[in-house]
Amino acid sequence: MEYNTTRSKLALREYGRNFQKLVDHLRTFKEKEKRNELSKTLIEMMKITHPDLRDQNEVDAKLWDDLYIMSNYDLDIDGPFPKPIKKSIEAKPTRLPYPKNIIKYKHYGKTIEILIEKASKLKDDQEKESAVVQIGKIMKSFFGMWNKESIDNSVIIEHIKELSDKKLTIDLNKVQELNLFHKVTKERGSNSYPRKNIRPKRPFRKRKM
Repeated sequence: MEYNTTRSKLALREYGRNFQKLVDHLRTFKEKEKRNELSKTLIEMMKITHPDLRDQNEVDAKLWDDLYIMSNYDLDIDGPFPKPIKKSIEAKPTRLPYPKNIIKYKHYGKTIEILIEKASKLKDDQEKESAVVQIGKIMKSFFGMWNKESIDNSVIIEHIKELSDKKLTIDLNKVQELNLFHKVTKERGSNSYPRKNIRPKRPFRKRKM
């Protein structure tokens, strides 16, 4: 009895052990014309057993590449496509480094820090104040999305000061009087969203007997 632990490793598992044996048998033929003929037959068998491959672009090129891969790139045939290079096929993609940026307040996100950094570079005081107002609105909205309780305007101003290294600020009294930091979105779980398609209740009427 043959066990999987004693068998050779499959180059492409999606084709199974039987296809691998057919490819190994194909390599034993000495006549190149015979190998060419059987290779085309094997490609057609691969198409039949994997009909999902027909929906892919350049399916023929992929199947011939798979045939070379299963032969360990040691199949001497006259195929319709050039033999793939082993290094280019098996090369692993470069691993992308994970961003290590530390976000001071995660409920605001990295975008707020970027906006504050750009606003800090503004030279005009009026433009700076307008930017602080818009950033404050967004911060209050973000806080309301992740917290049931509301946040005080003074806390938002202190956070803006901290994240901007004290380059941005605004008068608290002005914010309170003009309600400059009013939220642009609803809080999570708020019942203030308008309910649509609700029919008014009809008065109950007793049926006449």
